[in-house]
Amino acid sequence: MRSIHIAEWILALVTSRDRAASTVGDLVEEAATRGVFWFWSGVLRTAASLLWRDVAERPARMAGLAFRGLAIELALSLFFLALSGVTAAMIGSPGALNSAGWRLFFNAPTLVIPILIGRMLARWAPGHELAACLAYAILGSIFNVVIMIVFPAGMGSSALLWGILGDPAQQTPLLAGAVWGRRSLQGHRGRGAR
Repeated sequence: MRSIHIAEWILALVTSRDRAASTVGDLVEEAATRGVFWFWSGVLRTAASLLWRDVAERPARMAGLAFRGLAIELALSLFFLALSGVTAAMIGSPGALNSAGWRLFFNAPTLVIPILIGRMLARWAPGHELAACLAYAILGSIFNVVIMIVFPAGMGSSALLWGILGDPAQQTPLLAGAVWGRRSLQGHRGRGAR
């Protein structure tokens, strides 16, 4: 029973709740003969298909949102880089910057900025939040690969490969922000309907 709710939640990220419940119901009926692995692979295949359809139906809009999100991320990253430089210059002692608090201060934007971008994309693309995030993640990954190839900074090929393969995992805060933004938008719509 709980797995059905989880499957519905996963599909509700890329379609309406009614359609998600209907699809999960169909998958549950078929899973009685095919098994649990088939059920979960069906849920993931359906979610991926619906997500890609959202991107493919409006490629120009999704690309525009992706470029806007990337521009905002770069602007915020440069701002925090400058702020970090000013802070480090004001403190003056490199040893003081190695404390846990300062490390948290300097690394917090790595987590916070993608969450904010995810929320912004959710607000700009209601009903298609994860499609906008997928387009942004693809564009961001391409941008990162180009930067790593053009400016390798002494990294060897294995480090470049690790950076390329690890990049999708770094999109988790972005997706969390999009889900958070989607839920807050649904909450506002639900309150308005009362």
